[in-house]
This record gives sequence, C-alpha cells and structure tokens, in this order.
Amino acid sequence: MNRRFPSSISGPRPRVLVLPFVVLLAIPAMPSRPATAADRDEPKRMVLVELYTSQGCNMCPAAEEILGRLASQDSRIVPIAFHVDYFNKPWKDVFSDPLYSRRQWVYNEVYAKPKPEGFGLNYTPMLMIDGEQSVNGREPAAALAAIRAARSRKPLAKLDARLDPAENGRSATVTVDVSARSWRVVKRPLLLCAVLREDGVVTNIPSGENAGKALTARFPARSTKFEFIELTQSAPVSRSFDFEIDPAWNRKALRLALFVQDKQTAAVYQAADLPWRAAPSKDATNLDAAPHSGTEKASKR
Repeated sequence: MNRRFPSSISGPRPRVLVLPFVVLLAIPAMPSRPATAADRDEPKRMVLVELYTSQGCNMCPAAEEILGRLASQDSRIVPIAFHVDYFNKPWKDVFSDPLYSRRQWVYNEVYAKPKPEGFGLNYTPMLMIDGEQSVNGREPAAALAAIRAARSRKPLAKLDARLDPAENGRSATVTVDVSARSWRVVKRPLLLCAVLREDGVVTNIPSGENAGKALTARFPARSTKFEFIELTQSAPVSRSFDFEIDPAWNRKALRLALFVQDKQTAAVYQAADLPWRAAPSKDATNLDAAPHSGTEKASKR
C-alpha cells in the first residue's frame, strides 16, 4: 500500500505534492527514430519528473531506483526527488523539507484528474510528470507513457540560463531569462524555480521502516529557490538565484534543475538541467543541443 499523509497532523494543511509507489519493474527503453531536419528545428521539450519520497517509507527506495532508470534512459528528463517531512518519526529524513510537503498539497488541490480515493495525491512514493500527470511511483510503464505524452507537447516558454560559479566552486549564481513562446502564457501567474540536486547520496538509516539499510538517494533536492513572474510578449523576464554548497557535498554529482510552471494549473511550460561547475568556463555549450552534457549554459526553448 502507499504511505498516506498522516491524518493526525493538525493545523492548516501544507500545499504540496508527493509521488505514489509501485513495485520495481523493468523499464522498457524509449523508442527512437532518426532525427529529421524538422526535428532539429523544433525546440526541445524537456520533461520535469518529480518524485515525492521519504527515507521513512519502506516503499520509496524502489521508486528512487525507477527515477534513476528513467533519467538514465532519456536525457530530456529533468528529475527531482522532493523528500517530504511528514514521515520524520522516528527517523528524520536528511533531505526532508516542509516546503516539499506543501508543494505536494498544492498539487492535490489543483489536480483536476482522477486521484486515489481517500488520500488523493498526499502519499509516497508519487511521481508527477510536468505538473500535469500523477503516476504511482511503482509503475514505470505508466510513468513512461506520461513522459511520452509530455514530450509531444511543444514548450510554451523559453528558458535561457547561465551558471556563474565562484572560483572556489562553493557558490554560484544562476541567471535565468524566461520568454513566452505562446500567447497562452502571457500575463499568466508563473512560478520560476531553481533546484540544486546531488545524485547518488548514500545514507545509513538507523531506525524506522528502513532501519539497517543504506539508502541511495537519486536526485534529492538540496536547495530550492523560486520567484513568481509574469511574462509579456515584448521582452524576456530575467531572474537570478544564489546558491551555496556544503563542502561535504560531491560537486561532480550536483546539478541545477530549472522550470517555469503555471501557478494556477501547475502545468510546466519548460524545464532545463545544468551541471554544477567548479570554476567559470569560457567555452560554455548550449544544452539545447546536448542535454546533460556537462556544460554550464542552457537554452531551453
């Protein structure tokens, strides 16, 4: 069974989302076809894949494996694991944050499609694909179908991002320019979000449902920054976010996820993925041509 948001929690419910969990299955490879000239001219649609998870849930480790497999098979996926805080007894999830639990509640409130009876989207492990399709975290086939559907939609916004790290590599500023590719996003209330993730972090769990296990976290959010914006047809909107990293974090495993999302419907209009760089590079490559390629500049149209 999936892990529900505890009903004993009192006070206002945080507004956020969490992903359902399903049995770990073999994930079929994404079908491919030769690229055409039209494909090269079309803007690349990056797909945001969010996993709502917890180290206090014994069904979540398998869902994290599924998230890792999905990301390894498709470089146009932007994966993030948001660790919720409502399973933090007896073990406190080292990646958990009340912000991520609130985000899951927001999804539960705005999601217009059918939801699990009794607890809606407030459970772990749950996957959310591009803010529009909730999938049980233990159902990789359903996740793949939702990802294919998301990739078929043209991006309605364009993201141009530049990461400017300090010389010591322990801090950086990411500057994001957002512009409209469709009149449908003009004057809409939008969320622009930047999430720093560290992949492959191993944590020894001493208590709770996963007691005695060494859990490998896939793409857990380390730090999240956001602003609300509104686009016009005339000029891009530019925002900058500052990040600092803990010296204990593995810089080679750090990446920044960026996405722009409708504040009212939760639909994601475009996403991007940048690696963390230890020092500035003069030869930044456009990630629109090479997603997940290890360069520091991204342009997601």
